Amino acid sequence: MKKIYFTIYILVLIVFILEIFLQFKKPSVYEFSRVMGWVTKKNFTKNFKLTDFYGNKYEGLYKTNTFGAREVGHPDSKKKILVIGDSFTMDAHTGNSSSWFGILHKGLENEYGKNFTISAIGGGGYGTNQQYLIADQFMKQSNFDPDLVILQFCINDFMNNSHEWESQTSNYGQFLRRPYYVSNNHLFYHNFFLTEIVRSKIFSKLKLPNYLILLYSIFDERYSTTLIDKSIKDKSVLLTQELLVKLKNIFKTDYVYAFNCKESNIYPENAWSKTLNESGFITFQAPSKNLKMIENTVKIFFRDGGHYNELGNKVMGEEILFEIIQQNIF
Repeated sequence: MKKIYFTIYILVLIVFILEIFLQFKKPSVYEFSRVMGWVTKKNFTKNFKLTDFYGNKYEGLYKTNTFGAREVGHPDSKKKILVIGDSFTMDAHTGNSSSWFGILHKGLENEYGKNFTISAIGGGGYGTNQQYLIADQFMKQSNFDPDLVILQFCINDFMNNSHEWESQTSNYGQFLRRPYYVSNNHLFYHNFFLTEIVRSKIFSKLKLPNYLILLYSIFDERYSTTLIDKSIKDKSVLLTQELLVKLKNIFKTDYVYAFNCKESNIYPENAWSKTLNESGFITFQAPSKNLKMIENTVKIFFRDGGHYNELGNKVMGEEILFEIIQQNIF
């Protein structure tokens, strides 16, 4: 019996040490939100030591303001841009100044000789519904009046927007937490016996259980295949269009643009431009197309091999700058 107690004690101690290690080694830019699932921390500043896919190391100063927005430029600038995105915009793959919107900010000021402020909101893993909710909240709470709005779309948004689709996938860490738009309700949550545990504040703060969920998701995705019916994908496109219209209608400006961070030949991901255009957004085509062209020859990827490092962000920011200048927006 003593051996059993001793073994349990050792296991508990190991788990405790691992949790403490992960808390210090892997700090997150996100915190618990009962409504949104997760949101960026407010008034957060950290200089991250980062490594890209090729082993190159660099540092990035990540900062948020009182609204949880990543901001570059002086807050009192007359020219204002609001960026709404997911992990390609809000995760700590670069510092603020070397993010794609930081590159865009520097390029705009150099091109026009004026001060610009860019505020970036959203969150890693966010679908359009969460982006709508966070944008609506931000516009009501802040005095930010953008001259230009740029939505950073992603090909997985179609899946992220559909509860029917995503709940059949291995994306457990997100669909157990995120709010969906179902039957005109923006706050529909997945009904599962573990949902209340996963969506609790205490569980969200723990690193080890969430890493175990992530590992299980990766394992499940690799060794199980679920075919999603085309009718579900069709409905996800219509749902995404409805959410995009709602998102666009938040803003007073007519200058509401969008671009994609990735390209795909698979339906409905390959319908991103058509979907956005039919929802009233003007699309920048160059960023995703040019990144796709160089992805096998230029070292643009972050450590995970999917997101972009400093060079990838530089390319993306410069492509958007080029399109803004070409279209004479300012």
